[in-house]
Amino acid sequence: MTQRIEWIDAAKGLGISLIVLGHVWSLSDPPLFYQWMFAFHVPLFFFISGLTLKPAAGPLGRVVAGKVRTLLVPYFVFALLGYLFYVAGYVAAGMLGREIEQFDYGLWVPLFGILHGTLGDGYLVNSPLWFLPALFVTFVAGYVVNTYIAQHGLRVLVVLGVAAFGIWLGDRYRLPFGLLPAMIALLFFQAGYYFRRFAVSDRIPKRAGNVLLVLLFVVSLAAPLNGAVGIADMNVNQPLLFLAFAFNGILMSVLFVQRAGVLTGPLALVGRHSLAILVLHMLVIKSVKVVFLVVFGVDFATMEHSLLLGLAVLAVSTLLMIPCIYAMERWLPQTLGRRRGMRWGEMRANG
Repeated sequence: MTQRIEWIDAAKGLGISLIVLGHVWSLSDPPLFYQWMFAFHVPLFFFISGLTLKPAAGPLGRVVAGKVRTLLVPYFVFALLGYLFYVAGYVAAGMLGREIEQFDYGLWVPLFGILHGTLGDGYLVNSPLWFLPALFVTFVAGYVVNTYIAQHGLRVLVVLGVAAFGIWLGDRYRLPFGLLPAMIALLFFQAGYYFRRFAVSDRIPKRAGNVLLVLLFVVSLAAPLNGAVGIADMNVNQPLLFLAFAFNGILMSVLFVQRAGVLTGPLALVGRHSLAILVLHMLVIKSVKVVFLVVFGVDFATMEHSLLLGLAVLAVSTLLMIPCIYAMERWLPQTLGRRRGMRWGEMRANG
């Protein structure tokens, strides 16, 4: 595409905003709001990626090389940066004689985790980065399926088979580099591709869409019935419920951003910077929490279970991210897989 589509950028903005919110408070004891949000916010991003798929855009090698630059380069750059943050905190805690649970993994495990590319057991310090290798695998699989398989029915069978196999494997094995979440994510990716290809949005009348949006929201409120879920660690609880609430939330989000009115522009602006926010926000949030711990003596558990302290962490982190993202996109575009930096006007207009 040569021109950005505002509602797609707005969907990215909504998705990345929910992801940032999801890393402020406790994940070990998630509140109902988190259980509602986690039912669909990550599947939404894979769906959005499918919206912009262009099969047969070029030789497979060239297409894959492009995704290596735009997905894997940022992954390794910011995974290593996260590790350096971890080392600095580890050394500082030792010098201050403070025992902080987050540093119990030592120095080797988080470094190995960069190569493994998965969450858990201290493997990936900058944890949101698991999404990038998973998206890389999902995109390559989706490109191959939609470029080299002509029949729509066969494509659907292949995608369903891969997703079912991934869910089955997820209870038994732990594969590196996002291979497991990529299998189930392929289902959302393919749905996004078909949603755009068959112009589903154009087939929904405005008034009916408004009613449908309300109904989808009401249904989404039941998502906590399936408990806390997450594609990253293949925790889907009841697979059919997981898929039902995920697709319900995806369609709800799409209809919302297409009808968001004055909110569409701000959400689209955030969405145009979603990659920079993704790779940076966890490092900033963790740094702010460490500062709160050292300066105010408030431990992580207290911050992650307090609404007011969490809002304070979120506010300070947001303010710190704005100049950091500007500097990255203006002067360090290569870290984000881009060939050149953008001036502020370009950032606002083109992302």
